[in-house]
Amino acid sequence: MIALSGVVTSAHFLPLYSFGPMAPDLSRALDIPLGELQRCITFNFAGIAVGSQLAGWLIDRFSLRYATLCSLVLYAITYIMMGSVPLSQNLLYAFYFLLPIAGSGTLLVTWTTIVCAKFERQRGIALAILLSGSGLVSTVAPLLLASYVGTPDWQQGFFVMGILPLATLMVCFLALPAGSTNLSQCGDPSRDSATTGADEASKQVSGVSYQETLRTRQFWTITIALILIVFVIVSMITNIVPMLVQKGLSQSDATLVFSAFGLALVAGRLGAGFLLDQFWGPLIAFCALMLPSFGCILFLVAPPHVALMVLATVLVGVAAGAEFDILAYLVSRYFGLRSYAKVFGTVSGTVALGSGMSPLLFGPLIDGAGNYDSLLFICIGLAAVGASLFLTLGPYAKFE
Repeated sequence: MIALSGVVTSAHFLPLYSFGPMAPDLSRALDIPLGELQRCITFNFAGIAVGSQLAGWLIDRFSLRYATLCSLVLYAITYIMMGSVPLSQNLLYAFYFLLPIAGSGTLLVTWTTIVCAKFERQRGIALAILLSGSGLVSTVAPLLLASYVGTPDWQQGFFVMGILPLATLMVCFLALPAGSTNLSQCGDPSRDSATTGADEASKQVSGVSYQETLRTRQFWTITIALILIVFVIVSMITNIVPMLVQKGLSQSDATLVFSAFGLALVAGRLGAGFLLDQFWGPLIAFCALMLPSFGCILFLVAPPHVALMVLATVLVGVAAGAEFDILAYLVSRYFGLRSYAKVFGTVSGTVALGSGMSPLLFGPLIDGAGNYDSLLFICIGLAAVGASLFLTLGPYAKFE
């Protein structure tokens, strides 16, 4: 429950899912075109890349409790400042870059570290339940902002976003064990007691070092494959509605179609988590992350019938739900838990940085072509290549 509450308010998801409802107000107040305002997401992903690296270092250097509590305070303060100061275009970009850095201890590195330390046999489904919190925040954030957006008090919506990390701060202050400095302690307070055997603690931190991990083929294969896949998913998330409108659906129908994305995301999280515990992880990764290719094919060639467009959206949404389950699970299985926080932080940060470039690259492509066909062709190929790379990973590592 600690980790789930952390994911719901995480700097990995809250800025992303609260951005859409506030975008029209930001566009009007700052006189920024909506297309150009999308750069906030690029800056936010760049901040996630930096914050993920910082989180791994903080957890390794200090206690997980200390890193988490301090980050939650700084994260909340940053949001409160966004609601307090007069905003400009450059200041807005700076805030979106700083949010995941100030909240580095609230990123997925922290929460998946707790779950991986706690669970062994059912790690996949545990990670799935944890990461389903992203589906919850995608639903809750717009509802909390509904009474502020479109009103003269729209900027107070940032205060609401700042209150959420403070609620998580209270949960973590009361529930995270004091003195948790490594993976053998952070998952379960009972492991601090004298009844916990040395063998169990050793098992929890088995694995290869961070430097050894960087020299493995599996590390770079996972990283490159996920950059390709997440690039496709981010491109689809930000373009499905305008693409469907261009295909002939009304704005309301296109929005209704996209509402299926959140449900598919949760289904993808839970389904991938269950299957990862039953079958070879790279095979599940291949099957789940090939789905955006089929979704993009439907977007490209299918007539604009609502049912077909819902199916295409669901295929992308399932992959979006599975991606972080797969990343956390494969990192723990191929590299162990000895340097999990650093390794996960490096991979997720690099993936965020690479995929965060998609708004800068697809914008000129769409404007130049006048349609989404070129983008869809590229996404079909990238998803197919990225998913296929997982099949080259080989068997899980075995640690002494």
